[in-house]
Amino acid sequence: MINRIKNLSFFKKTILFTSCIVLVVGLATAVISFHIQNNAITQILSDQAVSVANLWKSTLPRKDVIAAANTTDPNHPSVLHLTFLIDKIHEKHSIYSHAYIFASDIPEDRNFKPIAIPLSLLQQGFTYTDHYISGDEFYNAFVYTVTNKTSVYTDVYSDDFGTWITAFSPIFDENGNVIAVFGVDIDASILHNLQTDLMISLLLSCIFLFTIIFIIQEWGLRKVLSPLNGLIKGIHQVSLGNFGVRLEQTDDSELGELSKKFNEMTKQLDVLFERVAVTSEQFGDKSQQDSNLQGVEKALGEMENIIKQSKLQTELQRAERMNAIGQLAASVAHEIRNPMTVVKGFLQIFHSKDDMTKEEKEYIQLMIEEMNRAETIINDYLSLAKPDLESATVMNCTEILQNVTELISSYALLNNNITVNMECKGTYYSKGNTSELKQVLLNIMKNAVEAMKTEGVLSVKVFADDEYVHYEIKDTGIGMTPEELKRLGTPFYSLKEKGTGIGLMVCYQIIERMKGKITVESEKGKGSTFTIKIPLYVE
Repeated sequence: MINRIKNLSFFKKTILFTSCIVLVVGLATAVISFHIQNNAITQILSDQAVSVANLWKSTLPRKDVIAAANTTDPNHPSVLHLTFLIDKIHEKHSIYSHAYIFASDIPEDRNFKPIAIPLSLLQQGFTYTDHYISGDEFYNAFVYTVTNKTSVYTDVYSDDFGTWITAFSPIFDENGNVIAVFGVDIDASILHNLQTDLMISLLLSCIFLFTIIFIIQEWGLRKVLSPLNGLIKGIHQVSLGNFGVRLEQTDDSELGELSKKFNEMTKQLDVLFERVAVTSEQFGDKSQQDSNLQGVEKALGEMENIIKQSKLQTELQRAERMNAIGQLAASVAHEIRNPMTVVKGFLQIFHSKDDMTKEEKEYIQLMIEEMNRAETIINDYLSLAKPDLESATVMNCTEILQNVTELISSYALLNNNITVNMECKGTYYSKGNTSELKQVLLNIMKNAVEAMKTEGVLSVKVFADDEYVHYEIKDTGIGMTPEELKRLGTPFYSLKEKGTGIGLMVCYQIIERMKGKITVESEKGKGSTFTIKIPLYVE
């Protein structure tokens, strides 16, 4: 049942919820109204019975009441006269079934003997010699009337003759003493009939009002939620690829504003996917399966095709750059390296002569250092042009990191007072060229040390997952901006004053040949983290 309610539409859920509220409120109102009106009717009848008793007791001759109380003869004139007067009450007030007179004595055994009774009871076989055995309601009300000398009525009670409400009124002598009690019975079945009629009236009123409210509520909700239904249909059309769908804005309410924003969204989507389709056609590499796709799936497929083609073009451009650099490197190495070696040799000879001044030797030493730097740049070019073709071997990745860390620790401490922390979580192996991997680690760690001007911490660690060995090199240096990160590893781009960017470019190339990857995370002013991933080797 709960699952069925959950699966209902929003409109039906709203109708069900509000109908339940209306039904509960209506029934609660009907029950409260019934009790209020029932109590009011009972109170009115009881008050009228007391009024009738007080009114008619004044018509009863006091001497007849005294005489009837002192005789046992049912044919005594006073008794007959009182019987006649009591019958008049029933004739004028038919709603009240019986009237009678009891002596003011309170019987301890609750057996009441009447002084005067109506003819209707005499005709039913009740005589003056019979006693009425009362219940608690009748008895307590009678005692209250005699004791307090005031009129009172009972709650609803039942006896052998039916269900009643009785009103008592005291009859006084000349001295104000209670000589008798005048009683009037109300047939409680009248109340039952009134209650039934009242219940039926309230029930019919509730059904009528509930039907009217339900009709108005359904009409109103359909009117209010019509923009929402239109929005659902519009979303369905968008999911099918119809970006030209537009919703009608009927008002300026929240739903109307929602329709307006939906139209703006579909308009932008229409323009976007039209441009995507045009761009995809320009690439001219659409798969055979794309023709079977429709709507958003087709558009997403075209976007995926564009991304794929963009990546391919990027790789092609990079390969072309690398090829051009390789050719340039071969030419530079052939044309420049040998003359530079000759120049460097003569400079070293001049530097060793004793007849040169100190200033001249400093100039020659500076020229030799610059020649060494130029030779380093040429060697980096040669690495691009002629990569090491040594066959791959199984490498101990943990041991390689320990060796490189030992080399870099002294350099870091002497140059910039940098502390190097190493963490190895195990011994891991991979296949590749050991000297190339050392070259990558040494280059990146050296760059990290140089990125920290004075003092700092260089943290290096090695760990592995199910597929890769991870080298993590983290510094506390100057860091890089997102724009600088994008250009990292491209030719001739370096953040160092005398750098060429070739060294890091060689690192990227080596790791790619090993089917690995280098990722960088950096924040300006807080440092950088280089992560090198190479395939894990497991025997």
